[in-house]
Order: sequence, then C-alpha cells, then structure tokens
Amino acid sequence: MKPQTLKELLMKRQDGTITDQELALLEKWYNHYADTAKAYNNPERYLSDMQEMEAVLMRQTTTEPIFLWPRMVAAAMVILLIGAGLYFYEIKNPHDNLQRIEKYTNDIAPGKIGATLTLANGKKIHLADAANGTLAKEAGISINKTASGQIEYEIKEAALNDKSIHTLTTAKGETYTLVLPDKSKVWMNAASSLTYTAGLMSQGFRKIKLEGEAYFEISKDKKHPFIVESNGEQVEVLGTHFNVNAYPDENAIRTTLLEGSVKLTLTDRKNASPNGSAILEPGQQAVSMNNNIKINEVNTSLVTAWKNNKFIFDRLNIQEIMRMISRWYNVEIVYEGPAPTDTFWGSVPRFENVSEVLNTLKKTGNVQFRIEGQRIFVLR
Repeated sequence: MKPQTLKELLMKRQDGTITDQELALLEKWYNHYADTAKAYNNPERYLSDMQEMEAVLMRQTTTEPIFLWPRMVAAAMVILLIGAGLYFYEIKNPHDNLQRIEKYTNDIAPGKIGATLTLANGKKIHLADAANGTLAKEAGISINKTASGQIEYEIKEAALNDKSIHTLTTAKGETYTLVLPDKSKVWMNAASSLTYTAGLMSQGFRKIKLEGEAYFEISKDKKHPFIVESNGEQVEVLGTHFNVNAYPDENAIRTTLLEGSVKLTLTDRKNASPNGSAILEPGQQAVSMNNNIKINEVNTSLVTAWKNNKFIFDRLNIQEIMRMISRWYNVEIVYEGPAPTDTFWGSVPRFENVSEVLNTLKKTGNVQFRIEGQRIFVLR
C-alpha cells in the first residue's frame, strides 16, 4: 500500500467515512505488518508509517474504542519493534543512512530555555544568563531563579496589591516556565509575553495579559478568580488547567481546557455576537474569531504537545506548521510559488535541528525545502 493511500484510509477511518471494503484493506495492511515484519527492509517507509501511526494512536486516547483498536495496538507494537530494528540497521549501514536523510548546506539548531523579565523600573533581566538565587527584591516581593531554571515570586500579604508592572517575554526560539505569586504555574511558548502586576491582584481578581501561547495550571482560590486577557478575549477561572493560543499572526484565539471549568467572554461586547461568551468543559476548545466563539471537541494532548517538547502535526496545512517552525527556530519562511495544499502528519522532538522536522514533512506530503542562513524556502 502506498503511504498516501494509507494516510487517506486512516483519515477516513478517523472521520467515520471509511467503507467496508476500505476497512478490509486497512486491516489487511495491519495483518501484513504482523506477518512480514522480519522480512521488511524499507527503513524510510517504516519511519513514515510510525509517525502516522503515532498520530492516530494519540487521537484514539479520547475516543471510544472500536473493534479495530486491538489490531491497531498490535500493529503499533510491531512497528515499534521494527523501529528498534531500524536503529541497528542505521548503525550498521551508515552509508545507506546518509543517502536516506537529506542533508542541507546549513542546519539550524532548536530553540532554548530563556526569557527576559522587565521590572517596573525598566530593568531587564535575561534569565538564561542570570545566576540561580534572588534576582530582584521590591517592597515585600522577592523574585528568585530556582535550580531548575524557573523563576518564582515570593510575596508578603501586604504586597499583594502592589501595582508595579512586570513583563516576562520569550523571543523567537525561547521557552520558559514561571511560578506566579499565588503559586500558579505558567509554561510560555516561543514569541510570547505575559504582563502582570507584581502582586498579581487587581480589584479582587488575579489578572494577567497574554500575547502568544501559554499553558496554565492555576492554583485554586475561590475568593480571587484568575483572569487571562488576550487580544479581545477574557478567560476567567477559579483553579484549572488550560492552554491559550493567541498569536497575532493566527486568525483565531484557541483556548483549550484540560481540567476544571473556564468561562470565556469577548471583551468587545458592543460588537460581539450572541455567541460572545461560553463555558468550556474538559476536552473542549473554544475558537474565537470575528467576534464569535465556536466550541470543538479536541485531543488535548495534541494541543499541548509543545509543552512536552514535541511537534505533533495532525492534518495541519503547511502554513500553520511553518509558523510554528518560524517561532521556535527563529527563521524567516519564504514560499517559492503557491504553497502546497497537502495536510501533514508526524511527530518530532522540538529539541532537534530543523532538518529533522523538514525531513518528516517531506515524507508525509508533496513539499520540498531549501535552507539559506536563517531563511527556509518552501516549494513543491
């Protein structure tokens, strides 16, 4: 079976549109793997199939099991065994391996852990370079860098209403984790910023402004709801886990709930539609666009893959993927001719050079790449 055919059948099966004949063909393919694993000798195909299977299996974690599930598990186990065999294949056959993996004239290293903290007095602290320990002290507030590289706020009750403005910014190619004064934890993706008062409190609320993407684990405090404001949307919670994607170059704000409950409100209430507010349940994603909120059911593990240092592409178009790559690898994306219209699958650790990501995309769609300095050219 050709990889493209396999991809189409898996997508149909996931959407529930697969025919009995196509399902039989898919099962036959699984059985083929189980029966002939030792005889197979096509490493490139194995890699491509493993990436597609991983994406399918991750989606299965939030859906009802169906009769094909045991076969998929068995097939995945076989593929993993094949992958282990492939490792030895690569070690023993370095010449073939060089031929299989495309080399670029220059490669680009992944992003790193780092951020810049700007204090109310304008002082900037580059956290990647700062030594562990106390970074700054203000009245009743101490900002410390821990041995694990995070920054934590320690605050005395008298300083809770301190209105000094602090901003934590990650540039392109940076990610960072912050522990707020109320012990809420925030993971920041690349090219993002958080703005908050040093005491975090404002008129009885815990408030923070986000631009970019962040994952929140909010400490429970019924007396002081936590509010995240981002580009026309307000998320109010009491204590919960959720992800907000609010990059200015994306066409929508996507808020995904993993635990608890959140209330969303569009701040432009004058122009908001009747759907301008919503309450999310775990596993749901709110898409805010054109003064409207739409609710979808999603696989949350795919949405938060970045927090776990993975790129997981699940039927995404090339423009969306290249915007992720641009932020994490701090590169400019240039399209030579019309952008490919394929959708792409695959999974790659984020702390790999960009060539690993590009080679994965090439295997799952009709696309080519060229790297020149800090620019990646995309072509058919």
